[in-house]
Amino acid sequence: MSRRFAEIDALKAVGIITVVLIHSLRWPFDPTIATGEVWLGRLTRFAVPAFLIASGFLYAGGPAPSLKLTLRRLRRIGIPYLFASLIGQLWWAAQGISTDTGSWVRDLLFGSSMGPYYYVFVIACLVLATPLFALIPARAMPWVTVALATGQWWVDAASGMLLPFFWTLRNPLLWWSYFALGWVVRLHYEPLRTWIVQHRSRLLFGLTAATLLLSTASGLAGPRVFVRTATWLDVYVICALIFTAACGKDRVAPPLRYLSNTSYPIYLLHFFFVLVATDLVPPPPFRTAFLPIVFPWIAGLLGSISIIAALKAVLGERSRDWIGA
Repeated sequence: MSRRFAEIDALKAVGIITVVLIHSLRWPFDPTIATGEVWLGRLTRFAVPAFLIASGFLYAGGPAPSLKLTLRRLRRIGIPYLFASLIGQLWWAAQGISTDTGSWVRDLLFGSSMGPYYYVFVIACLVLATPLFALIPARAMPWVTVALATGQWWVDAASGMLLPFFWTLRNPLLWWSYFALGWVVRLHYEPLRTWIVQHRSRLLFGLTAATLLLSTASGLAGPRVFVRTATWLDVYVICALIFTAACGKDRVAPPLRYLSNTSYPIYLLHFFFVLVATDLVPPPPFRTAFLPIVFPWIAGLLGSISIIAALKAVLGERSRDWIGA
C-alpha cells in the first residue's frame, strides 16, 4: 500500500470543498453580489493550486516516470473526464447553448465541455511534462520553481490579461509553479516535516496573520500591481497554512480523507448539481451575503458524492479506473 500523507489529504479535501463553493458564488460582475461574496471569491483562489501542489508532491515521490506510467495516469484522468464531458455536451445541446469553442472535438481537447474542466487540460499537460520534471537535478529544482513563480507573478499580477480569458486559464505560466512547488516539498519532505512539527504553533499563527493581512490587502482600492500581488501571495500562504496544520500527523479525519479520495470525480460532477440548484433557488434581487450560495454548495457536494457512491457500489475495484475514485 502506498504511503498516505495527511497534509496532501488535507490539501485535496479542503480544495474540493472550496472548488464547489467557488462555483456556487455569483459572478463578481453581478450587481446583486454582496461585498462578503466578493471577498470570499478572492479568498478561495487557492483551491486549484492546492490540487496542483498535491499532484507535484505525489508525482515527485512516485515511481520513475515511464511511458507506461504516463499513459496509465492519462487514462485515469481521461476516462472519467470523457464520460463527464459527454454529459456536459448533452447538457448544453438540450438547452441549445453553444460551448466556448463551438466544437465538441476542441471542447474535449482543451477541457471546455464545462467551465471547470480547464483543470483537466492543465493536469494532463503536467502529466505529460512529469518526465521532464524528473530530469531536473534536485539541487536545481528550487530555482526552476522560483523562475516559474516569477513568470506566474508577471502573468497574474503585473502584466494584466495578455491572452483571451479562455487561454489565460490554460496558460502554463499560471499554474505550473504550484506543481513544481509540490515537487520541491516532496524532495525535502523529511527535514521540512521535522521543522514544521517543531515550530507548528508559531507557523500557524504567522500564516494565519499573513492570510488575514493579504486577504485584506487584496480588497483594497490601491494600485493594481499591489492588490494583485497580495492576492497572488495569499494563494501560497493559504496552501502553506493547510499543509502546516496537517503536516506530520498520522491521518486526517475520515470525512476529509474520503473527500480527498473522491476529489477528482467530485470536480467533474459537482457543476451539474450547482447549476440545477441555482435554477431552483435563484438569488434574491437584493444584496445578501451568503444565503444564495448555500443551497448550490450543498447540492454540488452531496449530489456528486451520491453519484460517486452509487457508481463505486456498482463498479467495485474497477471504480478507480472508470470514475477516478
